[in-house]
Amino acid sequence: MGPLYKFGWFDHAYSLQLAGLIGFMFGFVLERAGFGNPRKLTAIFYLRDFAVLKVMFTAIIVCMLGLLYFFFFGWIDLGRVYLLPTFIWPQIVGGLVLGIGFVMGGYCPTTSVVATVSGKLDGLIFIIGMMLGSVLFAEIFPFLKGFYTSGNMGKIRLTDVFNINSGIIAFLVCLMAVGAYWFVEKVEQKFGDKDTLPKGSPKVKRTAAGLLILLGLILAVVNPDRIIAKPAIPAIKPEKQVERVQKPSATSETPDSIGFKIVDDEGC
Repeated sequence: MGPLYKFGWFDHAYSLQLAGLIGFMFGFVLERAGFGNPRKLTAIFYLRDFAVLKVMFTAIIVCMLGLLYFFFFGWIDLGRVYLLPTFIWPQIVGGLVLGIGFVMGGYCPTTSVVATVSGKLDGLIFIIGMMLGSVLFAEIFPFLKGFYTSGNMGKIRLTDVFNINSGIIAFLVCLMAVGAYWFVEKVEQKFGDKDTLPKGSPKVKRTAAGLLILLGLILAVVNPDRIIAKPAIPAIKPEKQVERVQKPSATSETPDSIGFKIVDDEGC
């Protein structure tokens, strides 16, 4: 939605309404999938049910393939998709803290909201804990600032780390996903309750795996990185474009002398 907003397809008010609708549908799907139940979420740590891994990995795959194919067809400019900078050490520690909290509380931040809305008291307690933790972090931030900005690698991608094009990365991730799905289902059959695990047609699973590998292979062959994006999206009208331009003041500093500053919405 972020890149479409930058192209002027809708205004700020409509973008907030659309974000609310997407958030509602996202929470609804999570609840219907059972992700408002802490036992369903923590079952992955007991090797009984890997629904969390399957859903989250599938979301990553869909986003990755969608962005690369949209870029290939010129429907989106990846240069307008905001990338969070990588601070390797604090992000590793943050991931560990989140994982420990996930195991202890039974929720991640999003699923705790889903649980609370569906009437679960433990979800509300989890949200209160997150709020108190945020306040505590803000108070002690001056002592953690050095570590918070350590390991700065900038806006780096896997293509930069391994020095291979994004099409090959996509193909390898697709292969990894198929292998992971196959492996965790074997683990589920051994440690999980076969009566509660979702049933699926082996034919459908093989077809989906083959299609996923094919989509990744196509990207590896065409190499989207060689394509200069020329979005087939209507340009912003001149009058709107003028409104979005920030006029520099007489005392404005040069870009090199100031830090990162959001002028318009950076997307997501």
